[in-house]
Amino acid sequence: MIVYLDQNKWIELARMVNRRDDSNRARRVVRDFDATVERGTVSVPLSAIHYMETARISNVSRRSRLGAVMWRYSKGITIAGYPAVVQYELEVALSKHFPQVVPHELTLLGRGSAHAFGMPSLRGLLSHFEEEVERSMLTGSKALNIDPPSFRSSRHQENFKNHLGSLHSRKNDLPKHLWENWLYATLMADIAQPLSEVMQRFDLPAEALGNLGEARLKKVIDDMPTRRVDFHLHKQVLKNPNYLSRITDLEDWAGLILASCYCDVVICEKHMASMLQRGGHQSRARIETNLEKTFLLVDGAQPAGVGCAVRTRNKGYH
Repeated sequence: MIVYLDQNKWIELARMVNRRDDSNRARRVVRDFDATVERGTVSVPLSAIHYMETARISNVSRRSRLGAVMWRYSKGITIAGYPAVVQYELEVALSKHFPQVVPHELTLLGRGSAHAFGMPSLRGLLSHFEEEVERSMLTGSKALNIDPPSFRSSRHQENFKNHLGSLHSRKNDLPKHLWENWLYATLMADIAQPLSEVMQRFDLPAEALGNLGEARLKKVIDDMPTRRVDFHLHKQVLKNPNYLSRITDLEDWAGLILASCYCDVVICEKHMASMLQRGGHQSRARIETNLEKTFLLVDGAQPAGVGCAVRTRNKGYH
């Protein structure tokens, strides 16, 4: 079973582990996490989003304490980054229209920050220190006298906040019957780079997409799980004229869109849980907001990866 904790839930868990919350509930949660993760039946992977959000914490001690809890329960296991997942989904979606497109397997779970960010693994002498290097990415290293990485730029966060904040004014420039087409075009433009790379890899001419026609172009988006959830969330924003975009929306959306499609259980804040479940939307993952419900399996639920060309590489660190 793959369990994804949103950043705020990792922070809540860290407070429990470090006895900042020493309630009976907190002790039960920590005991359940320790026992279940130790048995090896559950993976609690980190994503690139977790690394970035943790690096934004200005207080070094807080950053290191949170990182230590993340390492303790993730065991260095990470989930594939958004670009790798989008490329995989594009190949699967396009293969239904172009027989020359043969989807590669997606390695959903792997090791360390390199896997999360789609970077090459450590090679040569550094590979012998992989565990220490990966741990230091979250906790810093006293032996090496380095702090955990720090990251301050908010440019992409601001851009996405402004994007969501402008949706209502922009929709008014179009007749209502074109709003859906506009969202499809927006989502297609958002994946222009990976789309171009996939088309080049399989020698698809530039006019190939245009020749599909409107209905089949929409089907390409519909056949991509993460794009389908992104479409759903955009629709929820458009339905709510009072929606207030937040600086945290980019990380919330990026992390939870991917997790809701490929994990078994997602634990997140109420706002995003509500967004994901509105309008009868069915996620692949069970969406919860309470850490105590983390390991209550749905009867008959399939583990992530069953029924699709996804493989995991989750031996972890020992």
